[in-house]
Amino acid sequence: MALQTSAIRAFATAILGTFLLATPPLPALAAGDGMADVVFKNGRIYTVDANRSVQQALAVTGNTISAVGRDSEVEAFVGPDTQVIDLGGKFVMPGMIDTHSHPIFGAVNAAKCSLADVPATLAAIGPVIRQCLADRPDTGDGWLEVVQLYNYGFEATAKDFDGIEPTRPLAVVGNDGHTLWANTRAMEVAGITAATADPPGGKIVRDAAGNPTGAFADTAMALIQDNIPTPSIAGAAAMTEAALAGMMATGLTSVTDAYVTRREAPVWQFLQSTGRLKMRVRAAIYLEDLEDDGDAKIGMIAAMAKAGSTNADFLRMDSVKIFADGVMEAPTQTAALLAPYLDATGRPTGNSGELYFDQAKMDSIVTKLDAAGLTVHVHAIGDRAVRASLDAFEAAFDANGATDNRHQIAHLQLVDPADFPRFAELGVIANFQLDWAKRDASNVGPIEPYLGPERYRWLYPAGSLKRAGATIAGGSDWDVSSYDPFHAMEHGITRVERGSGLPPLGEGEGLTIADVIDAYTINAAFASRQEKTTGSLEVGKRADLVVLDRDITAIDPATIDDTEVLATWIDGKLVYEKK
Repeated sequence: MALQTSAIRAFATAILGTFLLATPPLPALAAGDGMADVVFKNGRIYTVDANRSVQQALAVTGNTISAVGRDSEVEAFVGPDTQVIDLGGKFVMPGMIDTHSHPIFGAVNAAKCSLADVPATLAAIGPVIRQCLADRPDTGDGWLEVVQLYNYGFEATAKDFDGIEPTRPLAVVGNDGHTLWANTRAMEVAGITAATADPPGGKIVRDAAGNPTGAFADTAMALIQDNIPTPSIAGAAAMTEAALAGMMATGLTSVTDAYVTRREAPVWQFLQSTGRLKMRVRAAIYLEDLEDDGDAKIGMIAAMAKAGSTNADFLRMDSVKIFADGVMEAPTQTAALLAPYLDATGRPTGNSGELYFDQAKMDSIVTKLDAAGLTVHVHAIGDRAVRASLDAFEAAFDANGATDNRHQIAHLQLVDPADFPRFAELGVIANFQLDWAKRDASNVGPIEPYLGPERYRWLYPAGSLKRAGATIAGGSDWDVSSYDPFHAMEHGITRVERGSGLPPLGEGEGLTIADVIDAYTINAAFASRQEKTTGSLEVGKRADLVVLDRDITAIDPATIDDTEVLATWIDGKLVYEKK
């Protein structure tokens, strides 16, 4: 999956070639008689306009909102051929935007052997994996890839997995998407030995003698995964199309694919060129080689972005994804911290995690990408990774001035309070996965004792960043967690996992209902550089909207996750309706 220079050239060629077949952007249509095609009336329409006004009615002409106001005002747009929808007082809001997800990756994973909801013990996962092996006979390649192991605190070796399957190559991927375990046969097929070096941004777990134990973190996972056969472009596209249908059923109308390599890009291109892309997609091109900051590489990335954005309404590739560090959970602990991790007894260790780049190179790359007009989208978990990312954005700002490229840092699991004001000062968007903003098994045991109470208090500090003036955007990181935005909204407000009996995570870090709606609508549109066309229900914008079964602004926030979507409209077309 590494996009080295030769791979970038191949990636660019594929994009340029495929987009010769792409459909042109659709113009906004208008009814010839001035009447609307669709009118929604008798509703409670939460517009998310500048005043956060609530209206009764909305008219749609072609793919564009042509009127918003009281029923009596919009009535003038009803003609003999207008479809009139009586909302019966139902709540309507803008279509929601997920600013950090992995639709193709998650869709393909859904067809694999899954350990979702299986306890993370060898005794529990062994029978499930053996059944998958029986259900998937060896087709010649032998591989079985298993996904969704709830890996927080899980430890195992290749020998442990040999006890489950010694003959066929086996790869087991953790739920966090950053950890993988392989059996001995898989490492043999991949050629992994004690002499295999850790790749940039990755880690091969080794024993005291330097021999690989069978565990791999971050980019080192590719040493195993690059040997596993992948679906065809058409096959992956069909899976992705089904996944997007599921997203639309939860009210999502736009999504950012936050990890696009030479495997994913042709799938998006195929969906668009065949007329099957119903959601708006923004792709972030994955940049692994953070040592090469040459102008030629930056030029090729800019060319890819331009070639991949011929239909700006539905597919753009004007963003670049960079990993600053790994994950914080024990035993992996590859997230970069300002102070060392503690051991189980609360004493400092010698491990502070690792930055996945040299700061000077990162500053140079970000500055050049910024000058090229691209959004830089950084994965940063630890507080040192967040600070180093902000330093790189500051270097770009000093060199280029304010470019309005909407750079963003995703995840933000731990942020030092000294860095809170820098987000607003530098115009860096805080891209939160608010579904994680609660105490649960992923952070209480594997993180809390290794940080200590003072640092643990600052996990996912959305409230503090909001008060410091940061723009908060919402994302899911599916398939690490659910793409349903109402999960994230509830946790973003309450900071509690319903029914867990655990106290809220981080005093004062909860957001308001208006904040979380903004995070998934107008703020997400701003982060996606499409706020002129989506993110609010205003005249002249695209008709992306959802109808809900309840008014989420007027209910107990602890019940938001119970919300059901009754209908989703994208570009003036009904794309989902609850039956």
